Amino acid sequence: MNAALDLDRPAARLAEITPSSIRAIFDRANELERTGERVIHLEIGRPDFDTPDVAKQHAIQAIADGKVHYGPNSGLLELREALSRYLGRRHGLCYRPEDELLVTIGANEAVFLAMMAFCGPGDEVVVPVPAWSAYVACVRLAGATPVLLPLRAENGYQVDPDELASVITPRTRMVVWCTPHNPTGAVTDPERLARIGEVLHSTRALLLSDEIYGELVYAGRRHVSPASIGDLRHRTFVVGGFAKAYAMDGWRLGWLAGPPELIRPALRIRQFTTICPTTFAQLGAAAALEEADADREAMRQEFERRRSAALDLLTQQNLLSPGQPHGTFYLYLSYPEQLGPSDEIAWELLEEHRVAVVPGTAFGAASGKHALRISYACGIEDLREGLTRVITAMADRSGSRSG
Repeated sequence: MNAALDLDRPAARLAEITPSSIRAIFDRANELERTGERVIHLEIGRPDFDTPDVAKQHAIQAIADGKVHYGPNSGLLELREALSRYLGRRHGLCYRPEDELLVTIGANEAVFLAMMAFCGPGDEVVVPVPAWSAYVACVRLAGATPVLLPLRAENGYQVDPDELASVITPRTRMVVWCTPHNPTGAVTDPERLARIGEVLHSTRALLLSDEIYGELVYAGRRHVSPASIGDLRHRTFVVGGFAKAYAMDGWRLGWLAGPPELIRPALRIRQFTTICPTTFAQLGAAAALEEADADREAMRQEFERRRSAALDLLTQQNLLSPGQPHGTFYLYLSYPEQLGPSDEIAWELLEEHRVAVVPGTAFGAASGKHALRISYACGIEDLREGLTRVITAMADRSGSRSG
């Protein structure tokens, strides 16, 4: 008789990797829609715009020209050169296309490669929470230990430099940074970044700076990369991508920028995993960086219009507080704890009110037990209707629990 295969016992590294609750909500919403129900999607971080036409046309032409074979492990030079120019023009960052830029299969791969290259057993990675769940998952897949640093609403969901210093130890190998911040929309100012640089100055900690929402800032704010502050550049990975600002989420393209000493080990991981990104898609992405500024800005302006509409609705009630959302296309709405846990509320909103939102617990912070994230990457009328349903449902819960 054959020995038992233990098919229900995957590798131990998966023990603490749990399925995404964002995807669970999204999948259930799609299931309801297949039965003919209308669901308003405020959960998914996916722009509702089409990819700029110039990107599509260049990708189509690349296929027609037979550019359908393997490319370099680090990505096509044409795209790395376009990225170098873009980062300099838009964010004041100077990276050599030859050895300081790595084209990735979405921003998620960029995070994974950086952590796999530099983090392992015995290392700690500081993750400010609430945060995108992929950070903690990638830390654990690398065999390192996540150290969660709570962000507070009263501090605008900004990292407090003194609190960061208090969790740094000799084992700290990396600190995760995200500005503009998912899920809260907070945008970090240069002065705070400079203080973070002072905290890290005498440590061995690298900085992983997720800047995928860097083009999506509002109300006169501007995005500043940590890599442009003081001497942070030599210890910073900059993560970016095309999904959010260019509505190219299905193209699965992003980037990892940093000094050669950081990029080379990440490239070694890439060589033995995904090999290289899709060749013809990269040529479309290069065209987007060079020729789609107007498309990108039109999308940003529409996101800002939707943000204003959502905030106007929220000013008419007092149960949901959005914090200080100056970037991304999310609102992280905290509410009084007596209204109930966010998981329960999110599923109730979907099943009873047909509006999909994300429970705050998806982002790993204790505060998430009483918070919901909504995305305004949807049509403005759907946004108004969906948010109105959320506000009404929360008011009903408040009345029933106080009566």
